[in-house]
Amino acid sequence: MEEPLITIIYKLADGKRIRIEVTSEVEDALEQSERQIRSQRRQDRRYLIYTGFIDEFDDQTMAAPHEDTADLLIRVDSYHQLYTALNKLSAIQRRRLEMCYLDGLTYRCIAEVENVSHNAVIKSVKQAIDILCKHLSN
Repeated sequence: MEEPLITIIYKLADGKRIRIEVTSEVEDALEQSERQIRSQRRQDRRYLIYTGFIDEFDDQTMAAPHEDTADLLIRVDSYHQLYTALNKLSAIQRRRLEMCYLDGLTYRCIAEVENVSHNAVIKSVKQAIDILCKHLSN
């Protein structure tokens, strides 16, 4: 017996949207591919932010030699504390924070993407923020 086809809307590289009929396996593969693409974009953004952060130090060190060394050390320490605090989060908490604050998704949208309850997302994001606050206030 053949598997029933599902109609989905697929976005082409040129931005056009088309309706196609696919099996559930193909739909799952497309969704997984889309998640991987979003994940790669987030990693790329993090890399660009990090390299921008490093470049900023190079530019500021060269462009503003009068800057107080203590101020520079405080800023480096602040960034280090932030990255350390982010590493204390679980992968799920980090992902949900990124989806919420970097990608601008609502809690409901995140819940739909991850196929979990709305309250689970709220609780996870709140716990992540509490962990960050705890580690950054020390």
